[in-house]
Amino acid sequence: MSTTVEERRSLDANGAGNGAPALEIAGLQAWYGESHILHGVDLKVNRGEVVTLLGRNGAGRTTTLRAIMGLTGRRTGSIRVDGRETIGLATHKIAHYGIGYCPEERGIFSSLSCEENLLLPPLIGNPKEAMSLDEIYTMFPNLKERRGSQGTRLSGGEQQMLAVARILRTGANLLLLDEISEGLAPVIVQTLARMILMLKQRGYTVVMVEQNFRFAAPLADRFYVMEHGNIVEHFGATELDAKMPVLHELLGV
Repeated sequence: MSTTVEERRSLDANGAGNGAPALEIAGLQAWYGESHILHGVDLKVNRGEVVTLLGRNGAGRTTTLRAIMGLTGRRTGSIRVDGRETIGLATHKIAHYGIGYCPEERGIFSSLSCEENLLLPPLIGNPKEAMSLDEIYTMFPNLKERRGSQGTRLSGGEQQMLAVARILRTGANLLLLDEISEGLAPVIVQTLARMILMLKQRGYTVVMVEQNFRFAAPLADRFYVMEHGNIVEHFGATELDAKMPVLHELLGV
């Protein structure tokens, strides 16, 4: 059954998912072909939270984000968005629940200009939450300066800003961000950190996969640590100092 933007607005107006977490995953298992990657992942993200998935490469963090979007092979368990089950839905239907996914590879259309990339995505969430071009350019002045430049002519940092900004144009309010700070200059990483804080102030919900612990630590409300496709640690920001010995052992931070 297709879920259009209009149907989603109607569900929201009728209070569907009212009081439920923005995202709740229970017993999630996922496969790529015959490879069993996730082994019963459980996590919860409340509305307006920034939650970070930590772990070494290959721990299953990116697969968790891809499974939320239906981009893995077979998956079982439960993935509820605002209280509504999505485990059986196709990717394009999942997106219409107001989820924006920024993959590690960014997916910029290189033949289009910066501004054309921003104008391309359709509205998938609440139109009141879709940022205007002016709002985007206020948040990312670099993109305003390069709005006529082709995607191939943007720096890596500018491409990352564009990949995130494009999601904000759609009205999505649950953002899945995969390694957005990877390989970028410190000044760009600082810009992205300010962006996360601004989005949090505006009520967005953010799930980040991050290898850069120094980037993620001051931004997140809660942390989940993954190892071999399982959640092995979960703690809040106030417990971070006490958990550092464990993180050193699990992550080598």
